[in-house]
Amino acid sequence: MKRLWSVFGLLITTGLLTGCGSVLSKDALYSVDYEVDYAQMKADPERYSGKTAILGGLILENEVSNQGTTLEILKYTLNDRDEPQNPDEANGRFLATTSRLLDPSIYKSGRLVTLTGALVGAEVRPLQKASYKYPVFDIKELYLVPETTYRDRYYPNYYDPYPYGYRYPYWHRYPYWW
Repeated sequence: MKRLWSVFGLLITTGLLTGCGSVLSKDALYSVDYEVDYAQMKADPERYSGKTAILGGLILENEVSNQGTTLEILKYTLNDRDEPQNPDEANGRFLATTSRLLDPSIYKSGRLVTLTGALVGAEVRPLQKASYKYPVFDIKELYLVPETTYRDRYYPNYYDPYPYGYRYPYWHRYPYWW
């Protein structure tokens, strides 16, 4: 009986330890400077140049050029797995650059990403009728959050035996026609 409880405890502990983890690699997380937060970097990009942060958000625009790719991203707060969760209205937008090509059909507007990036400065660009100061980050590691459907988000183990929407021969609410 004692052996059964120790095996059970080992299984529970293993499950708890493997259940929580970041979507980014350990190497990327080791390079992050946790003493500086995004708001400080945005307020004074020259002072914190070279510092690495974990960022995530919604891709608004993907600009491809001969020098590489620039993503305009609306910042989101991150959950415990470092996945984008909710829009962060206070911190706005940022630019993420890389020298490699990020295909615009894959990294398109409306997709969520998580990245680690080193702050390289700031860039002023027009945003509608105003000038907006974007902090610019050089991408070290990038994670594209998989697209999910409504059914995947709310019913992860759902299986519909009638994939076409009707339940032949029972078209009514109940399995009996009377």
